[in-house]
Amino acid sequence: MEDVLVPVMVVGMLFIGLPWLVFHYITKWKQAKTLTVDDENLLDDMHDTARRLEERVITIERILTAENPNWKMNG
Repeated sequence: MEDVLVPVMVVGMLFIGLPWLVFHYITKWKQAKTLTVDDENLLDDMHDTARRLEERVITIERILTAENPNWKMNG
């Protein structure tokens, strides 16, 4: 009985278990490769925050230049 059972199990593992394992991890890899909706929303929020901060820095530099044109040389 064991002479038949072991080769059947080994063949089953090689031709069913191994491809299933490979395709399972390929599927997981493809899913992790893309951005989720939450990731895209987070990136949009970060982009908006960076744009607002850049506008504030430009405004502050414009105000400082109006008050003291040589402020960049002093710092």
